[in-house]
Amino acid sequence: MIGRIDPSSGDAVLLAAALVSEQLTRGHVCLDLASVGEIAFRYENGQDQGFCYDDWPALDVWLDQLAASAAVTVRECDDEAERIDRPLVLDRTGRRLYLGRYWYYQQRLARIIADRVASPPLAVDETRLASDIAHLFPNRHAATDADQCLAAASVVDQRLSVITGGPGTGKTTTVTKLIALRIMHQRAVAGVPELRVLLMAPTGKAAQRLNESLGRVTNTLEIDQSLRDQLLSIQAGTIHRLLRWTPVTPERGGPYTHDSSFPLEADVVLVDEASMVDVSLMWHLLCAVPSEAQIILMGDRDQLASVEAGSVLGDLCGGLDDAAVSGPNEERRRVIARRTGLALDEHAAPRPHALADHVISLRYSHRFAPTSGLGRIAAAIRAGDADRVIAELRDQDAGHPPVVWIQTQTPSAAISQIVRHATTEYTPYLECLATHPEGDLAVIRSLLRFRVLCAHREGLWGELNIDRMIAENLDRMGLIRRRRRAYWGQPLIVTRNDYRRELFNGDVGVVVRDPRGEGLTVLFESAADESGCRRVPTALVPESRSCYALTIHKAQGSEFHHVMIVLPREPSPILTRELLYTGVTRVADERDPITGERRFGRLYLVSTEAVLRETIERRIRRSSGLSEAIEAATR
Repeated sequence: MIGRIDPSSGDAVLLAAALVSEQLTRGHVCLDLASVGEIAFRYENGQDQGFCYDDWPALDVWLDQLAASAAVTVRECDDEAERIDRPLVLDRTGRRLYLGRYWYYQQRLARIIADRVASPPLAVDETRLASDIAHLFPNRHAATDADQCLAAASVVDQRLSVITGGPGTGKTTTVTKLIALRIMHQRAVAGVPELRVLLMAPTGKAAQRLNESLGRVTNTLEIDQSLRDQLLSIQAGTIHRLLRWTPVTPERGGPYTHDSSFPLEADVVLVDEASMVDVSLMWHLLCAVPSEAQIILMGDRDQLASVEAGSVLGDLCGGLDDAAVSGPNEERRRVIARRTGLALDEHAAPRPHALADHVISLRYSHRFAPTSGLGRIAAAIRAGDADRVIAELRDQDAGHPPVVWIQTQTPSAAISQIVRHATTEYTPYLECLATHPEGDLAVIRSLLRFRVLCAHREGLWGELNIDRMIAENLDRMGLIRRRRRAYWGQPLIVTRNDYRRELFNGDVGVVVRDPRGEGLTVLFESAADESGCRRVPTALVPESRSCYALTIHKAQGSEFHHVMIVLPREPSPILTRELLYTGVTRVADERDPITGERRFGRLYLVSTEAVLRETIERRIRRSSGLSEAIEAATR
């Protein structure tokens, strides 16, 4: 296409066009031309396949040739977004090259965010608000609850907010109380009984988990029954479903029914697992939210970014420290302090950041014990401190939970240990199933206590091979009778959404005997059923596969009591700090249902020291320019 538009385009222009397309497949929104040396090094050293170019142009020459091409539109990062009729856009100031539509997505997204940040806050009755906050956060002076209270007090009147925090920091608890706070305030001050709330998540599984968590938190609140009923009536859905995805037609630009001309009917829009939302989907979503409504983005900025191009949540939080409230607006900080009666961190010094008053960090994790060795390992990974991670792994006696580091150098020995430990961990589940062959909630819960998580899908260390080898060993030991098709005891993960049957990508079930004596059926956990689970005939289960092992990507958002992480023996661009952090933080401690005693989780880590160090030191750094575009739009 470049050649048709500009037949005179030289090799440098064609190379740039090929590279920007290739960068999109790696999650980058653009090609950072200033990093061409790094890109050239990767290709020339065989780290990437597909390109072979011996004469990499100098940056200034490259910029000049691109600017002169009829296939390229030259823009500045603070230019207003407009539809581009050329395939490429060059941000001359930022030295970035975009495909036209992605430059448009980013600029429009930056403008929407800037407009919301500049909008006046919602009107509130400060006295009433402080009273309601005190009621919903009775333990706000405790370290475990203070950040959650500060977050709710900060977000309650903002048009755009980001709540970020690691696993177990109480994000869902915070937003449940926040929604209750909005409803209570609206009833008392405005006399309006209903608040239109839309809860969204990128995947069906994430939406289902959000529903379950919101229901669980709601039932712990000391609120009147009408408010409880209203909270329980709020049901999350996928972003695509709530925007009403539709095929693009000549009559309608698509791909969603809801957009700026036909916005969503909502007063509050909350998006969970926002780190998984790419730049295109985030733009379509924010376009569809009414200007008077609140938008709350929630997620963990340190976890894996979206599969598609962009790292929107990371860009919005970039450059901010971990203070609960780190904004530079001193008057705003005083308002939050008055609402909560809490002192804000003194170290949260003012800093120039367009979104500093709109990003809230939750820091106290309920997932790990304060002295947990695993908690220290997760913190060290997050900080990129490979030496500290190695030291914690070697010190088996320090803290809890126990960590088993499998460093065996030969592949066969390592695979043998993986299979042996996995067999040991899955045996209690199969023993539970043996006593309840038709399955029940206890069987499902037993299965969900352990999972093997792989960095790759394919290859010797990939989930498909590891899953197969675990199944073969369980079969050899007589714990299962493996077949080509579904077999009794097989764990299945759904890989395609089926809205009619309410089965979603990521749902995990167990193949069990049909109580009616009609062969096999698949048992899924279901909060809507009195028994806590429901049965689906094997023939009606959508696309699915065995799941003794999963990829870390697939497990994002889930938690298990024990986890085994399998890293390959060879370096890989997939192996990043964020991937490892996401995998490690899938481990969750448990509470004994009778005594309340904490049961520590366990982590098995299969990796050589060299690969582990390289993984911790490699970060996901996606090129976008979104932060700069937002800063420019807010000036």
